[in-house]
Amino acid sequence: MYTDPSGELVPLTGDIRAFLPALLPPRLEPTWDLLRKAEAAHGAVSELAGQARLIENVEFVVKALSRREAVASSRMEGTQTEIVDVLLHEASGSPLPAEDSDLYEVLNYLATIDLAREWIANGRTFGIGLINDLHRRLMQGVRGDDKSPGHFRRRNVYIGTRSGGFAGARFIPPPLEHVAGLMENLAEFVRDHDAYGPILSAAIAHYQFETIHPYEDGNGRLGRLLIPIQLMFAGVIDRPVLYVAPALERADNTYRDLMLAVSQRSDWNAWLVFFADAVRETADDALRRVSGLLELLADYRARVQAHSSSRYALPAVDLLFRRVIISPPVVVRELGATGPTARAIIEELARLGLVRRYSRVGNTQMWIADAVLEHIYAD
Repeated sequence: MYTDPSGELVPLTGDIRAFLPALLPPRLEPTWDLLRKAEAAHGAVSELAGQARLIENVEFVVKALSRREAVASSRMEGTQTEIVDVLLHEASGSPLPAEDSDLYEVLNYLATIDLAREWIANGRTFGIGLINDLHRRLMQGVRGDDKSPGHFRRRNVYIGTRSGGFAGARFIPPPLEHVAGLMENLAEFVRDHDAYGPILSAAIAHYQFETIHPYEDGNGRLGRLLIPIQLMFAGVIDRPVLYVAPALERADNTYRDLMLAVSQRSDWNAWLVFFADAVRETADDALRRVSGLLELLADYRARVQAHSSSRYALPAVDLLFRRVIISPPVVVRELGATGPTARAIIEELARLGLVRRYSRVGNTQMWIADAVLEHIYAD
């Protein structure tokens, strides 16, 4: 597949050279195989989005997929937080210990997703201001918050080991004086260019963002978060139900190597095929998880209806699917039940085999729905 060069090496200091990516859009001649894969990915995403519109309480699905993305994307940057840590924190409502920085990063990711949704709903334009504001929220109070969050980097950086320095770097992003112009071009591409369709355009934009490496920290997480945001701006999805990080995490080395190959050899085709496959795999996987979850929800609701006359019973099942981990205080807070009623409802769910005792947070007993956890979060 013929392309123009993806960029050029430019002097940085001494014999050190940095990679300066070409402006978007690139000139590509997609193969038929690539176009078929992109179309299959687009179809899978459209089917997922269509099914999501039919779900009565779609927000519990959106939240579940968002949590899974936040954990996977943060884990790619070295965090050790697991999904049960997030669920347990949400159920307890207790303040985080200051030293639990990994969980802070995941929670920031979730908060940034919510912020992006709010801004898109309010008609905010995709541009540098939005990207910077999302970065500022993502980095709030976590590692890297001392590196000018919400502002483009003010120094040259490299990708590699600390001991290797610039000379031993795997990759050196463009010099700092080019970052603002490249990011403006990227934002314009996302707003105005769709020559290759939304899936390939998202792949191109993601490569460009990671190559520019516009911030001193948080580039990987924000770059992956921008994928569903771009697809929302393009009208492919109307809710953030597609997250590619779990698929990228499973092929982490390939993911990074193929983006590097675009810079080194202008090998766009391999990267675009990989991305389209990852999107299709992600959409198909999300659809399977959502379908299984809805079947489980219908089964749980039927079982509870057959054994309980409490007006809180069915709302408690829905709460279980939203939270996965619950406690009497959660039932009181979210359903308006009294303390004794909340405890009775949870005990009834336990007798039906829907929840089991999990752990205690302070003096509060937590209960977990293992089957719900398995359906939506298991790899």
